[in-house]
Amino acid sequence: MNQMTDSHALDPEYLQEVRRARVQLARVFEPADRAGMALVHCLGPISLLETITANSAPPPWLLRKFHKAMTTWGLRGKPADLGTRFDAWRSRLPVVAPDIDARNCESLNAWVVIPEDPDWPEQLADLGVSRPIALWGRGERGKLAALARSVAVVGSRNASAYGAAVTREITHQVSGEGWCVISGGAYGIDAAAHSAALTAGTSELPTAAVLACGVDRFYPSANADLLGRIEDHGLLLSEVPLGCSPTRYRFLQRNRLIAALSRATVVTEAAWRSGSLNTAHHAESMSRDVAAVPGDVLTGGSAGCHKLIREGHAVLVNNGAEVLELLGPLGNDAAVGTHTQQDVSAHRPEDSLEPHLLRLYDALPLRQDAEPSHVCRVSGLSPTEVMSGLAALRSLGLATDSLLGWRRVGSTHGTANPRSPHGP
Repeated sequence: MNQMTDSHALDPEYLQEVRRARVQLARVFEPADRAGMALVHCLGPISLLETITANSAPPPWLLRKFHKAMTTWGLRGKPADLGTRFDAWRSRLPVVAPDIDARNCESLNAWVVIPEDPDWPEQLADLGVSRPIALWGRGERGKLAALARSVAVVGSRNASAYGAAVTREITHQVSGEGWCVISGGAYGIDAAAHSAALTAGTSELPTAAVLACGVDRFYPSANADLLGRIEDHGLLLSEVPLGCSPTRYRFLQRNRLIAALSRATVVTEAAWRSGSLNTAHHAESMSRDVAAVPGDVLTGGSAGCHKLIREGHAVLVNNGAEVLELLGPLGNDAAVGTHTQQDVSAHRPEDSLEPHLLRLYDALPLRQDAEPSHVCRVSGLSPTEVMSGLAALRSLGLATDSLLGWRRVGSTHGTANPRSPHGP
């Protein structure tokens, strides 16, 4: 009853049992409860749920498993921490029966996808131990695969006319090239991005909204019409079960999903303390590209964007063509109008890398050092492949190391964007 085996992966009855356990655990754990998530990875959802349900306190063997799991994921955790978490988990019992949850989903034309399903978004694996237990969705489930070609567009809820206009311009161009635009379904920049994507989108999935509440609740209520249109033409997603209300914590945790689902995150307008900066930092921690749009330095509405750019967390972009350039080779043609032809056609040293080295190069962050274990998780390569590949990249002048880890060395041929033209 530990981790799922390959034989179980083909067993529909076992998958259904795992699904039921995950749905119940999602009501027991808050999003990204690291102690709970680590134990899910260590024990499997079925065994963990049975243990929480059958014991009033964590049994000794679970304490040993907990210590091992936390060590494996590089997290801090003491036996006393598990006792506290265990009490909190049990305080939510009993939870809604899975059969009732399933009927409620069916009544809304909603569905649940779990990591064991073939259509689970693979990019969420980059979250490591913070990967969601499950995702609830509304819209056509078959469109989940299109999330692999998506970009997040986020910003302030209190958007200015300038912020809304630049968001629409960028979204129109990015959506027109077939990219899915992901945002949070909120007021301001989120709403402008979703609306523009629904108008201009050319892909089967023009936009997706990741909510901080259950997908049965359209929040904020003033965006109900917009969220309804997203359900009709795109996807509504949430990691919290039906009936859950939005809270500040859930909003902050929701941001990591927006970042993880997207190839890159674009902040079009953000004040100094905007929650969208949280999304940008999540993206950077997973070696995703981050871009920010500059604004008026006198009003403060773009102070967060300026901070990201000044501190080296984001690339400055002015329009949709430059966002496309950040996303991949397709954008090199789109950005001809903003760069010289020599810049566009110049050969980059990384263009001639072998596939596994290019994969490793793309996994390296540009502006901070990463430990080899982090690079392994992001690239999907083995420790041996990573260490030999890092040495090869260093010899080519494309990577550098320090006591803190490794980072990418940008191209030096003079383009405005030093990052690799390939997606993460």
